[in-house]
Amino acid sequence: MRTPNLNALRMFDAAARHLNFRLAAEELNLTQGAVAQQVRRLEADLGQVLFHRKARGLALTETGESYHRPIFRALAIIDDATGKLRPETLSLIHI
Repeated sequence: MRTPNLNALRMFDAAARHLNFRLAAEELNLTQGAVAQQVRRLEADLGQVLFHRKARGLALTETGESYHRPIFRALAIIDDATGKLRPETLSLIHI
């Protein structure tokens, strides 16, 4: 099993929160197809079904629910840490 990339996890998180690929795509400024494809690839990489696809949106499977909880927290930690960086820590050091 490959470790999922951060973009795939962000797409999964958005889809899990919205239970809708279109709304997740709008949030991420991507196409619905890109989000759906990345989620399918994530499911294949994990060997797990994370969503039930319904005519009007999505529903998380039990596995999807249990996977989403720590992913949501991890992404929040990453976003918080990044937000706390001061602009000077992001600039290049000139010698």
